[in-house]
Amino acid sequence: MIKKYVFGPVTSRRLGCSLGVDMVPLKTCPLDCIYCEARATTLLTMERREYVPVDVVLKELEETLSPAPQLDYITFSGSGEPTLNSRIGDVVDFLKSRYPQYKVCLLTNGLLLGDAKLQQEIEKIDLLIPSLDGSNAAEYEAVNRPVAEMPFDKFIAVLKDYLPRAPMPVHLELFITPGINDSDESIGRFAEIIGELQVDRVQLNTLDRPGAVKDLKCADEATVIRFMQELKSITAVEAVGKYSYLN
Repeated sequence: MIKKYVFGPVTSRRLGCSLGVDMVPLKTCPLDCIYCEARATTLLTMERREYVPVDVVLKELEETLSPAPQLDYITFSGSGEPTLNSRIGDVVDFLKSRYPQYKVCLLTNGLLLGDAKLQQEIEKIDLLIPSLDGSNAAEYEAVNRPVAEMPFDKFIAVLKDYLPRAPMPVHLELFITPGINDSDESIGRFAEIIGELQVDRVQLNTLDRPGAVKDLKCADEATVIRFMQELKSITAVEAVGKYSYLN
């Protein structure tokens, strides 16, 4: 059977050998990030519904996992925002009941983490990786180009409410975009916000594949080091991708 919603395993820069689960059609997301390697968002939305047939997702997972492959994680990721799928909890429950030997990770932009139902649906996952790419409204708008219903202050309030009480480890991804969110003032604001989020780790990322907008640049090593030096007194911090040798 050719699988449509389960992909890999792939070698992940952060998660080792990872089997991906794609819960929404290509570029269905509440953000239209300028750096997204899946390119421009085609459906900008905060609406939760069953975007792809979850029964088929479960069938594909059963076929993939029944031979007991060696995996480090099963990861909700792919071509859009996985938490938009209103049945993501059914997939989490399936994995944790049928294949509890596998760790489950959720990669998310975090915009829907204020949804109480979603919080219940994901409470059994092993690792949560939300993102934070702007230290103020101007940076958030420039980098993430969000849906109108989620302005910066509301988004930060969601993160501050949920992340400190999340029942699983949280690794916060911060994408450095030169000329937008990499000034000393930006780093200071990031540090202030992150101090309130009480995450277990910050992962610094930057461009290494073409994004949705042309002419984006990769942050240089000195900039990544500036972020690391500022944030290391708050929580564990690491560079992923190109600058992972700095860790």
